[in-house]
Amino acid sequence: MTMSKGKNFVIGGDIGCYTLGGAAPLGAMDTCVCMGGGFSVAMGMSKAFAATGQQKKVFGVVGDSTFFHSGMTGAAEILYNKGAVIPVVLDNHITGMTGHQDNPGSGYTLQGEIAAAIKIEDVLHAFGYENVIIVDPQDLTAMQKAVDDALASAVPAAIICRRPCLLIKRIRHDIGLCEVDREKCIGCKKCLKVGCPAVSIRDGKSSIDPDQCVGCTVCAQVCPVGAITRKESK
Repeated sequence: MTMSKGKNFVIGGDIGCYTLGGAAPLGAMDTCVCMGGGFSVAMGMSKAFAATGQQKKVFGVVGDSTFFHSGMTGAAEILYNKGAVIPVVLDNHITGMTGHQDNPGSGYTLQGEIAAAIKIEDVLHAFGYENVIIVDPQDLTAMQKAVDDALASAVPAAIICRRPCLLIKRIRHDIGLCEVDREKCIGCKKCLKVGCPAVSIRDGKSSIDPDQCVGCTVCAQVCPVGAITRKESK
């Protein structure tokens, strides 16, 4: 959501649950070619933009599983070939798209046995990314700062958006549902722009389906009048 707001931003996307972010209303992905292409295609675009004098800010996006499977080579290529690309790893601690298989960063084998967890930030530091920014993507203020800091960095920078998938059964998530104060709601529809399936407009005002809400508070963060709040779970 944060990166989609930049008018001169180009986002090289990849194959995963986050590919849904390419659709409206987020529109947060410009390419989706193949697994690992989030980094490598972004690298190619950055070189093309530079050759044609276009001032574009290029981000390459992959998930944590894709990073271990075929994203590390792209991350190395960006540094080695001096690409003007900020690599972004969406780390949800699982292979979300194809059935919740574990990966080298989850701390478990495919058989569910405890294993050594490889830290994505350690890999990126080892490659030469001196400024690795770790951020909770559901904190919109922190996410904006992470993007701004990465763009302003004088040394190679990367971003890790880290928040475990809510469907991971071994993790106990604190889910407090969001609710709308219809007296405060002004019907501006800004909450619809977050792309959450739980949020809709009923009778001209915001409404949140409790069966779909996971209490992330992103809708509350964009509400200009404070009409949406989160009820703490009991």
